[in-house]
Amino acid sequence: MKDQPDLPVNERLTVLNTLYPWYKEEVFRRREQMMRLTAFACSFLLLLLFMLLITPDQPIRHLTVKVLASVGVVGFAGLFGYLILQQRERHRMAKQALIDIERALGLYEEGIFLEGQTLYPASWQTAWLGDRSVIVYLALIVALTVLVVAAVLASSS
Repeated sequence: MKDQPDLPVNERLTVLNTLYPWYKEEVFRRREQMMRLTAFACSFLLLLLFMLLITPDQPIRHLTVKVLASVGVVGFAGLFGYLILQQRERHRMAKQALIDIERALGLYEEGIFLEGQTLYPASWQTAWLGDRSVIVYLALIVALTVLVVAAVLASSS
């Protein structure tokens, strides 16, 4: 197999300039998707909780129904947790690709765009690794799930 010649610099820059906005948008889209999934799951769980709390005159009486309802709520929460983790992984891959493109464009190199400094701070290359928002999303879903299951199980027998 014959080696492919390197692309000329201007063609490489064209490719990078084309890819950069796509990956930037992908990073934001994945973050927004995680927030929407969390908002939907939490809203649904809150609705369930309020429905259980405002209808004490119609409690869930049978243990089988309580168990099935609890399993359903836990399954619902588990599904949304899985979807959020899936979006997080895709977000992380897109973010890494975006940083690689930014490096290739020289956005972290001193003196290329601004005299004596970088256009982007070097800390941006690793700051995303410390992002804990997914922990908050999952903690909210878990907390509401526990509350709903507790309300189901505490329903008068």
